[in-house]
Amino acid sequence: MPPFDPEVQANALCAVVAGPERLFGFAVFDSELRAFRICEYTEDIHLSRTEALLLQLQPRTCCQLLQAPEDPRKLGRVAESCGVELADGKAAELKQADVEQDLLRLLVDTEQVGLGRHFEEQRQKQGMRALALLIGQHHLLSEPANFSSCTLGIYPLRTFMYLDKAAFSALNVLPRPEESLRSSTSLLGFLNRCRSQGGQRRLRQWLTQPLTVPEEISQRHDVVEALVAAEGLLRELEGHLRHVPDLERLAARLHRTATASKFHKATLEDLVVLYQCVLSTEKMIQALQTYEGIHQQVIAQKVSSLRTIMGDFRNFKALIEQTVDLRQAEQRIYCISTGFDASLAELANQRDAVRSRMEVVRQEVDKKLGLAGAGNAKAVSLCDCPEGLALRVTKKHQQAIQNFKGIPTLKILSIKKQELVFTTPELDKLNKQLQHALGEYQKKTDQLVNKALAVATTYSSVVERLADELSSLDVLAAFARVAVTAPCTFVRAKIDPDCKNFTVEGASHVLVIANSEKSFVANDLNMERETSRLHLITGPNMGGKSTYIRSIALIALLNQIGSFVPCRSAVLPCFDSVMCRVGASDMQLRGISTFMAEMLEASCILNTATERSLVIVDELGRGTSTSDGFGIAWAIARHLVEETRCFCLFATHFHELAALQHAAPGVRNRHATAVVDAASGKLTFLYSLVDGATDQSYGAHVAELAGFPRHVVESAKKRAEEFEEGSFFGRSAKRQRVENGLLSDDALQYIMGTKDEEEFVRRSMAQLPALQLQATRAAGGGC
Repeated sequence: MPPFDPEVQANALCAVVAGPERLFGFAVFDSELRAFRICEYTEDIHLSRTEALLLQLQPRTCCQLLQAPEDPRKLGRVAESCGVELADGKAAELKQADVEQDLLRLLVDTEQVGLGRHFEEQRQKQGMRALALLIGQHHLLSEPANFSSCTLGIYPLRTFMYLDKAAFSALNVLPRPEESLRSSTSLLGFLNRCRSQGGQRRLRQWLTQPLTVPEEISQRHDVVEALVAAEGLLRELEGHLRHVPDLERLAARLHRTATASKFHKATLEDLVVLYQCVLSTEKMIQALQTYEGIHQQVIAQKVSSLRTIMGDFRNFKALIEQTVDLRQAEQRIYCISTGFDASLAELANQRDAVRSRMEVVRQEVDKKLGLAGAGNAKAVSLCDCPEGLALRVTKKHQQAIQNFKGIPTLKILSIKKQELVFTTPELDKLNKQLQHALGEYQKKTDQLVNKALAVATTYSSVVERLADELSSLDVLAAFARVAVTAPCTFVRAKIDPDCKNFTVEGASHVLVIANSEKSFVANDLNMERETSRLHLITGPNMGGKSTYIRSIALIALLNQIGSFVPCRSAVLPCFDSVMCRVGASDMQLRGISTFMAEMLEASCILNTATERSLVIVDELGRGTSTSDGFGIAWAIARHLVEETRCFCLFATHFHELAALQHAAPGVRNRHATAVVDAASGKLTFLYSLVDGATDQSYGAHVAELAGFPRHVVESAKKRAEEFEEGSFFGRSAKRQRVENGLLSDDALQYIMGTKDEEEFVRRSMAQLPALQLQATRAAGGGC
């Protein structure tokens, strides 16, 4: 996975420590917002929760102090794959007394009550240990801007959806290094219609931290729905959002201005930019007040929040209008208005008077030299030079200057390729006076700027509140723009808070549609917790299985970040995690085989998934023998449907796995359709999913499509037939293609009379063709 883009990632630093019984502590510090957050969690052997935290928080660096010998090595691999720099911590930095003293100096609310407001945080012993490591490792006490200005809270683990790295990769959540932040090849790029830097960061934050609380998701949906229905309002908001600067970082510069920090501080330009942002926000409020749709109450809440913030900016506006020359600011010249201070106006008059006298000297020299200028240009002009202001002529007048013997005396300063620069004794005297006037003016200006900045620093917390509101509004406007202009239908999904129904009509994979000129075949999904929570999806390679299961996972993710979803209608559960087993990606580069990568990811899913998880599995068991691969796929699918009881889409090339529908409740067979022409043997993919299981994998047909030599394809078919004759897998599959009889009651009793799973698998493989045919006829369809 690529490193996080510094333009959109949070300025986060983090630390992780391990305690007894694999109780981990985690601490994170946002250097811009000066916010500490800690948490504790029980970690598995794969460090999956730590990986999810690194993906959610996008830190610049992480320090660790783990106990088990293998954990630092595992965390190193996890951090590398997440694009996070990892450092080793020191045990000496974990003293409880030290961290309490440090927090008394750092936190904003400890002057009167000490740490009395943070009893809940102090109960999390491992989280506090991680916090001590974080403060010591990153020398946070060496930054004066942190003193008495930081906040401390608990990181809400359960508030955000858990996404593993495999899900990030399979769903193309973030762009690759070579891709643009607005490229439609990633979900971030496709959704990125944000107008501000803060909006882009907030979008990335929401993508990596999808919500799990239905009420909060619905609030985002309400705003998006309101903006979709009022496109004129949406366009007006987008126009104003273009003028929003990076408020989070501007607030940080304002805060540092009042400290001895060595980092960047605010300037007069920052104050002008903030003033212009305040004016744009007032126009946004006026625009939002015109909304009269069904979500008027939700929009009114947004207006109320922005109005409250604007009320806090009232004195700031007056400060800028009185002190800053806003006319000059339009030309990107940032200076104090001469009308603000009488002494400043006097110094400005002195400066301008000296410049006027310099212009008189220029005119006198020009008249005495009698040189002809080109067109309307002056032959002798004033120009800047290291000595101040000097006189300049073009190179063709060099002889006239060198030969001049009159008054005043001309002193040549430099001769260049295109010009000659010279001065006079009178001009030298005036330059000294000008430098003195400029110095006094600048000194007075600096005093006034410092006073203005001193007042403006008190607004840093208000700027942070404004940044939070406008960043969220920017992202919601981006979601609305996507819904209006997307290449397929986007709708608002209904949320099932009981997590019992999962229904999608006309599901589309939006990234495939956005990057392909071919038409897309949309498919439906109908899952119910008790009767069909696991869908076994079989069918030919290239038949659309992988695209289908990814499109469903994308819809779930988009819904829980507050976006509309690409389908005709949807009823979606509120998932606590999306977990994927879809590919080996970069595992080979780390010396891990494809099969081992499959097993590691599958193990992580089995140990982490809950009843409220969405699991997608694609082609599990390919890296070993057919029998082993089938057995592993069978066991994992059965565990997920019977023990975990989560919603699961299980795409497989083991079409024999369809027998699981009769062995475990909650399983439904579906397959991607394809047609083979009997005369020519040509394979045609239909990309449509229907109920029932397929009877073969069509591997030889796909090889033929790929351009294999004909004799190789024929040889492959022959060997496949020989395999079918010699194994339970083959005989059962072949029998289905040549027999039309239904499974007899005796045969069904024979299968169901087994005492263990291995015997059940063996017997069901022999009877699988009839099982599949019976299921197909019962469903009223065909395979």
